[in-house]
Amino acid sequence: MRKGASDGSVKWHIRSATKDDLDSLLDLEQICYKEETFHRKQLKYLLLKARSIVLVAQISGNIVGSIIVLLRERILNARIYSLNVHPEHRRRGIAGSLMDTALDILEEKGYDNVTLEVGINNRIAQDLYRSKDFIVDKELPHYYKNGDDALHLMRKF
Repeated sequence: MRKGASDGSVKWHIRSATKDDLDSLLDLEQICYKEETFHRKQLKYLLLKARSIVLVAQISGNIVGSIIVLLRERILNARIYSLNVHPEHRRRGIAGSLMDTALDILEEKGYDNVTLEVGINNRIAQDLYRSKDFIVDKELPHYYKNGDDALHLMRKF
C-alpha cells in the first residue's frame, strides 16, 4: 500500500490488517497502552466484522504500528478509534504515514470528515493531528477511566 522512511535508515510498509495479525495487534496494544486496551474479542470484532479500516505498519515483517478507523453507516463521518506505534519506533514518521494512508482512503471513499479523541496532556499526539489539519472541536472532561480530560478533534475533507 505505502512505503516510507523518515531518514532512509528504517523502512516500513503500510498495509491492510488481516485476521493473521490479531495476536500482533493485541501485543502492540498491551505495549502502547497500559490502561484501556482492547480485549481480544473487541479487536477481533474491529478487525473482522465492524465497518472499519484497520492498517498496520511493518518493519522486517514485524508489526510496529496500527490505526483503526470506524466507518459510520448512512453518514460520511469516520472516527479514528486507535493509533499505536511501538515505543522503540516512535518519532520516525510511522504514525504520520498511518494517518496519511487512512486519510487518503477516507477521502477516496467520499467521507466528509473524520474525528478522534486525544488526551489533553498528550502534546506529541496533538501536534501530529494538528499537522494533519485537525482542529479542536471541544473538550471532554473526565473522558478516560483514570479521570483525565480529552480533546475532541475534527478534520474536514
